[in-house]
Amino acid sequence: MFWIGLLAGAAIAFLANWLVQKGVFTKWYEWVLGGLGVLALFATGQHYFSSLRENEPQSAWMGALIFGLIALILLGVAWQLSVRKTKKA
Repeated sequence: MFWIGLLAGAAIAFLANWLVQKGVFTKWYEWVLGGLGVLALFATGQHYFSSLRENEPQSAWMGALIFGLIALILLGVAWQLSVRKTKKA
């Protein structure tokens, strides 16, 4: 768990630094949507592997589908909001 948190923190720091260098400024709600998307992505992996460990493959795939779709939708919305705002400026 420590390494996952460390990698996630490093990725967020790298992303924030890259956005500042490129001159892309995001609103607070875009960060919230992105953070919720990343949490849903972590929940997808956790649910999938723990359900497989408990010998419940159908539950693993259904949970991965549900949490994965939620993660993709939230990350896609956050990305689109940022891209559209940048293109207007």
